[in-house]
Amino acid sequence: MAATNEELQQAIESFFLLFNGVVVFLMSCGYTLIESGGVRSQNAGHSLFKTLLILISSALAYWITGYAFAFGGNANVILGTRFWASERFGANDRYPGVENFTNSNNALNLNNQDPYIHFFYQYMLTFLVTNIAASAFAERCRVPVYLLFSILMAGFVYPFLSHWMWGASGWLGAVVGARDYGGSAIVFLTAGVAALIGTIFLGPRFGRFEPRTLPLFGHSIPITSVGAILVAFGFFVLNSGADHRITGKAYGDRVGHGLINTLLSGATSGATYYLLQRIIESIKQPARHLKRRVFLSTVNSIIAGMVAVASGAVAYNPWSAIIIGAIAALSFLLWSKLLLKLHIDDPVETAAVHIGGGLWGIFALPIFRRTLGPNADGTLIENTFVSIIYRISVGESWRGLLNSLCTAAVVMAWTAIFIGLLFLLLKLVRLLKVSQEEELRGIDLFQHGEPAYALRIYCAACGEQLQGKTIEQETVGVRTNFPNIVTDAEGAIVPIEYFNERSGTNGMKVKSINEENRV
Repeated sequence: MAATNEELQQAIESFFLLFNGVVVFLMSCGYTLIESGGVRSQNAGHSLFKTLLILISSALAYWITGYAFAFGGNANVILGTRFWASERFGANDRYPGVENFTNSNNALNLNNQDPYIHFFYQYMLTFLVTNIAASAFAERCRVPVYLLFSILMAGFVYPFLSHWMWGASGWLGAVVGARDYGGSAIVFLTAGVAALIGTIFLGPRFGRFEPRTLPLFGHSIPITSVGAILVAFGFFVLNSGADHRITGKAYGDRVGHGLINTLLSGATSGATYYLLQRIIESIKQPARHLKRRVFLSTVNSIIAGMVAVASGAVAYNPWSAIIIGAIAALSFLLWSKLLLKLHIDDPVETAAVHIGGGLWGIFALPIFRRTLGPNADGTLIENTFVSIIYRISVGESWRGLLNSLCTAAVVMAWTAIFIGLLFLLLKLVRLLKVSQEEELRGIDLFQHGEPAYALRIYCAACGEQLQGKTIEQETVGVRTNFPNIVTDAEGAIVPIEYFNERSGTNGMKVKSINEENRV
């Protein structure tokens, strides 16, 4: 028996959502590689294990409670109340309400994907949020913290936010009328705020700001670059597939706009940031060792542009994406400078990227959104939406800014309260941060018992020379609570006493273990 048009459409839309979910998973892996390459080599394995732990714990938490809160049956404006641990999930009379406000018009009930594929895709977004936020805790966070943080984010914090915006009757989307198609606020601003709160409680890494501000450089630009490629690939799919539908002329048009707008916004943001940073450095002319990490920061600026355009990538004209990307670069730069000024140590600038990009992105939607929108039959129809650029005299256009303000305030307050309570409790019971010795000599060895790299080239863990790189010795004033330390070209910092035993010197010169064991 030949499949009906409705069955064919469901198969196409389900596969489209499945493909998007797989790519979002790869996107999360890309964030992990950016983090792993952006930290010192003695902690690279810890960053990789963190992602594995989050994948395990968040999957179970989202299956037990998260999906039910977000998209469960018998939903009200606050939460869903069915499908706990897949209870009656997928039964013919209990299909989950997969319609959500990433659709152009939820009242038309345009989505009809398989419920299990819908669960898979929504979990991948949950994993993405949690993994992004946790990257800010790198190089100093204990393993149990990641576990508890993941359970709280995936099982409680993020599901409520996604229900309020994208659930069938969530109050932000259905009552207030707010929109966030690709998740600038619901996904990325949530991750940025969680990252910021956790970073504040963790405090800076040893040697980052005392005795003076010293950049701690990552160990591998190639690893970071591969991660950046995967993240960009993920944004192309996540932003262009925000409607969760591809059949019909209107939705094909919106997918195409999402792809082009994501590309243009990311490229403009990266170019704008690079030029701004070069201008700043030419004026201030900082010492070589105090310059910003140009490669990682440029990658982050590209991500900030893609984060900002996510809220409405399918609904913008390309020229709008150029403006959004340029302002996103400035927003990221300002947030980065602010956090640095406040001595908030974010190893890979997670908070600056996702707060700067996400906060601007949610306000860009009511300003730049096209008036064209999709009809029930998949055709384009004029005057579906209003925005300040295209309908400046219409009051509804300006109301969109208030909706965006409400969304941003809710996301920031909700996330900050619960993540703050978790980290406060962990700090009170002394389970938050590794010891100074573990931080300096490498979390890989102390927490996991295995390094990410062979010990012979594990220079950052030992602070030793590698291929002729010099080690500069610094004495931290006369303060007795700070040991003499050495720093290598990657910014690794270790007590000088560790080397004295090997070199037999008074600490003025360090002999490389690579020279002793040269083959």
